[in-house]
Amino acid sequence: MDVVRAAARGGISREELVSTLRSWTYEPQYRTTGLADDWEARPNSFDAIEYAFIVGLIDEHDYELILRRLDND
Repeated sequence: MDVVRAAARGGISREELVSTLRSWTYEPQYRTTGLADDWEARPNSFDAIEYAFIVGLIDEHDYELILRRLDND
C-alpha cells in the first residue's frame, strides 16, 4: 500500500507503480468469516492492487497485466 499511496500523492509515475506492482511478492489475502471481513486486510496482499484500481491509479489493462503475472507464478 505504501507504493499505491506514493502514486496517489504523485511521488511515483503510473508506469513505476505498475512495474512495482507486477514484480511484488504478495502475501496471501486474509479474511475472516464475520461481519468485519471487509476490514481485515494485509498491506502486502492483492488488496493493494484492488484499491489502486478502485481509486483510479491503475486502469483495467494494468490490472489485468498484474493479475496475469500473478496467475503465472
